[in-house]
Order: sequence, then structure tokens, then C-alpha cells
Amino acid sequence: MKHRFSNRLALQSPRCVACCLAILFGMMLLTTAPAEEPLAVPEAVLQAERQRIAAIELAKPTAVSVFVPGGAGGGSGVLISPDGYALTNFHVSSPAGVHMRCGLADGNVYDAVIVGIDPVGDLALIRLLGRDDFPAATLGDSDKLQPGDWCFVVGNPFLLASNLQPTVTWGIISGVRRYQYPSGTLLEYANCIQTDASINPGNSGGPIYDRDGKLIGIVGRASFEKRGRVNVGVGYAISINQAKNFIGYLRSGRIVDHATLGATVVTGPDGGAIVSNILESSDAFRRGLRYGDEILELAGQPILTANDFKNVLGTLPKNWRVPLVFRHLGETIETIVRLPGVHLEDELLEKMAGALPPPPPRPQPLAPPKNRKENRPTAISRSPGKPCQETKNHSRAVRAVRNLIACRQRSTHSTPRGGRTRIISPINSIKRKSGPPCRPVCRQSRLTNNGC
Repeated sequence: MKHRFSNRLALQSPRCVACCLAILFGMMLLTTAPAEEPLAVPEAVLQAERQRIAAIELAKPTAVSVFVPGGAGGGSGVLISPDGYALTNFHVSSPAGVHMRCGLADGNVYDAVIVGIDPVGDLALIRLLGRDDFPAATLGDSDKLQPGDWCFVVGNPFLLASNLQPTVTWGIISGVRRYQYPSGTLLEYANCIQTDASINPGNSGGPIYDRDGKLIGIVGRASFEKRGRVNVGVGYAISINQAKNFIGYLRSGRIVDHATLGATVVTGPDGGAIVSNILESSDAFRRGLRYGDEILELAGQPILTANDFKNVLGTLPKNWRVPLVFRHLGETIETIVRLPGVHLEDELLEKMAGALPPPPPRPQPLAPPKNRKENRPTAISRSPGKPCQETKNHSRAVRAVRNLIACRQRSTHSTPRGGRTRIISPINSIKRKSGPPCRPVCRQSRLTNNGC
């Protein structure tokens, strides 16, 4: 068997050598062949790339990185006017209280203050201070968006913009006229925009632009993977057309509320928005709207389902007068109704207080010690029969300052043995009332580099 195997291997060896030589010769030919010319990129592709870069460069200066004082979080925003007005989310600005710090892509940080808030629609208007020539975004028309349109998001995800350079993510419009239910009656997202551009914690309050760099919405929500705060490609933005309805109220410094019709609507078995309940005190009831009527149009927008009704109504401020078209007993009625608010004023404030996180702690300025004379610590008082205590007017910070002053003003003299030094503190010379003496600030100890 070994003899036959060796003979067969000897017969196949020349063939193997020939195959190897052929492969090597082919590789040599490939390496020595002249290089082909680079593939030509179509001009349409190059033009789209140039347009995308130009749009991003136009939009980046208007993006705002929001930082809450005390390190209690932050988010994003967008400038909408040269005098410093910027839009962000209510849930981004609320932890900051009335002021915050905002950074721009130019590398500068500005103080900002709250101007107006919309807790129902999750919007807040802030104003950056210090300039009157801020770069401002151009407002687009979110009603013209269609699924598949290009868009991009600029913001501060995970507060990564420590160098104030925002993060840009590119995607498409995945859906329009989405409705996201509120938390109770706050943070309602009506007629919002859905996108697959990456949105993560920290992008909240930031801008979403169309392919031309026009502002079309304010990012606010995203769907995340259950096991972690990781984007799964479904994000939502408040439409800029909704923000336009509220900007005037927000500039006046108000806490604004959204509108209601005073009626609830369900989608009928054959389609259509059917009134399922209505308040007799509402203006719509006075205009003839009744249970079982079908709403055809609201504020000039066609209403085909209950979702359409909520999307239109959720973008309107309270007390607006809007046209209403409905069908009552087969008759089409056109009228104008005044929309009341979702909340009473006190009710809205109470719900806001319950929804807001506690404000971050603010550092208190260090108060100088009182009754200081010649840089000496203040007097110490004691009550008879009790250990020596400081007066109630002194805080822990004041005690620390006094101890430091006492240690620095110590006078020393050397002793002949052990290298020990007695540190005499000025506090030892303070007059006290009768009773056991207080413990001195610094007692006998070895001298170290750190002093007492």
C-alpha cells in the first residue's frame, strides 16, 4: 500500500507544480498590468453631497447645547432669532429652574433665562444673553413633509458636546402626523414627526432640519431598546408649525395651555370622527354640536379619524377661535368655535409642580466671619454648665475659615527634646466666661508640611 501511494504521489507531483506555476504567473500579470482609471462619480451624486454639506454647515451654528447648573443634566436647543430666543423642551429646561448655561458651536458659553413654557406640548422658550447678532435658524413648513424626505438632527446626545461641537445624524422622515399620548395631560406630542435619524438622551430640545437646512421640528422623544437607553431608529419631533402657534405666547412670558373642544371623539365603524361625549358648557355645544355628530373639518384640516382630530386639536393654544365643520342629522354645518383650555390655571400649576424634578442644589457664597478684628477668629460663647459652643450665627464654613486663620497665625518655639513644637493659637488668648476652657484649635503636635 505504501508503494502504490508513493507512485501515485510521484505521478501527481508534476501536475501540482504546473498548477502552482500557472497561479504565480497569473498573479505577476495582474500586478504588472496598468492601473485602470478611477470610476467616474455621477454629477448628481456629487451635487447631492455638496448640498448636504452646505445644509449642515448652515444649521450647526444655530444649535444650542444646554447645561443645567450643578451638573443635573442638560440637553439641546435651537436659536430662532438674532436677539437670542431659542426653543427647547420643557422637560430639558425644567430641572434648571429659571436660568441655565448654553454653548454654541463657536466655542462660547452664554447665560440663558426662561422666558415662557408650554408644559402640555413639551416646549420652552429661553433667551441667551450677551449678544444681539446670534445665528438663527430659518423656519420651514412641517406640513409639507412626506415620508422619505431627507432630514438631519443636530444636538448634544449624552452631553457629549463638552467642546461645544454638536453631533449631527442623518436620516429620513419615517412618518408624519404621528400621535404620542401624554403623561396624564402633560407632554403630549400631537401631529409630530417620526424619523430614523439617530436620537438619544441629550438630543431632547434640539433641532431637526430638512435637506435644505430649514428648521422643521424640535426633537423630544425616542423609542429605546428595553435593556438600555439605546436608539432603535424611531424618534419623534414636535412640528415647527405647532411651535409657531405658541411662540407669540411664549415670548410674552406665559405658562401656556393647549385647547380642547369640550368633546370626545371616536372613530366610527365606517370611518369618520364621531362625537362620543360633549360638555353642555362648551362653545361647540352652543354652536349646535351634539352627541353622534360627525366632525368633518377642524381649523381648516380634514378630519377622517379620531387620530386626526387629536393631532389637529393638540397643536392649538387655548382661547383660539377656529372654523368647525360637522354633520348633524344629515346636514353639514359650518361655524366658528372658541376653544377652552385643557386645564384650569391652578390645576395646570399643580400638575407642573408634580411633574417637575427637584431643582439642583446651588452653591451658597461663603459668608465672611463677623466681628473680625486683626484677622482673628470671632469670640466663642458658652452657657454655664454646658460644653463650650460657637454662636448660632456661625456656619461650618466659617468655622473652617477660623481654624485656618488660627493655624496660619500660630507662633511657635522649639523645645530641647524630641523635636516637638508647641503651637500657640490666637484662639487661646480669647477671653471666655467662667467654666471649663474650650479645646484650642491646634494643640501640641509635630510639625508637618501640612501645618496643623
